[in-house]
Amino acid sequence: MIALMPHGTCFLWDPWLTSLHVVSDLAVLVAYFSIPLLLLLHREHIDAQIRPVMLLFAAFIFSCGIGHGLRAWNIWHANYWIEGGWTLVTASVSLYTAWQLQGLVPRLLNTHRDLVITRELIKQDPLTGIANRRGLEAALSSLTYQPSAMAHSLILIDLDGFKGINDTYGHSMGDQLLRRVGEVLRGQSRAIDLAARLGGDEFALLLVGCSLTEAMDKAEIIRRHIQQIKLPGLEQASDRSPISASIGVSNLTSGQELAQSYQKADEAL
Repeated sequence: MIALMPHGTCFLWDPWLTSLHVVSDLAVLVAYFSIPLLLLLHREHIDAQIRPVMLLFAAFIFSCGIGHGLRAWNIWHANYWIEGGWTLVTASVSLYTAWQLQGLVPRLLNTHRDLVITRELIKQDPLTGIANRRGLEAALSSLTYQPSAMAHSLILIDLDGFKGINDTYGHSMGDQLLRRVGEVLRGQSRAIDLAARLGGDEFALLLVGCSLTEAMDKAEIIRRHIQQIKLPGLEQASDRSPISASIGVSNLTSGQELAQSYQKADEAL
């Protein structure tokens, strides 16, 4: 006869088992109810496109919470028709939510991917393919400084007579030159370094873990490589001097902003 009794009544034979199930189910109920509450409190941040699906998701979570509350209730009352009926409601809401999500999830994942790509693009110079000023600032803000072990340096590069090249040979020739300088900087950068175009004919190279002396040596190598750049049209002009660049180098210290480092390198340039 005991084997045929509802399981709720059987729980009463073991108070510790009863307490375990009551506390567990009520804790899950509180956790489930907290999720719809959080969605309600932050509903202004939910995009209108996904709001209907988020409401369905909140209803599903809320329904799950009620189901766990009924499980605790049934320990004493054994209303299994109510519990079974509510389980069917939860299953229906769950299946309908999943049906709605099947078309929305791919769009959300694609949107996230596009946002990641966009964030990267806004840190990149479209002409040269290296970083722009925003990218350099982001890199500088993420640097760690250990004065006793690691130094960082910033190289600032300014092409000599670039305006004259644009005026005489056209902006297309100037763009070719900027792209070639970008290639030089990429070729002279390690994986941990960052080459950037700050705008116009101004470039920068962030050297991570590089002392001022080492950066000076690297700057001289870059200057020579720029001087060796050959462009069709420019190299045929008899009145043209070799392409040259002025370069300034500064060290980076903790708390130093880009403007300060730029000013030091610009003064050196």
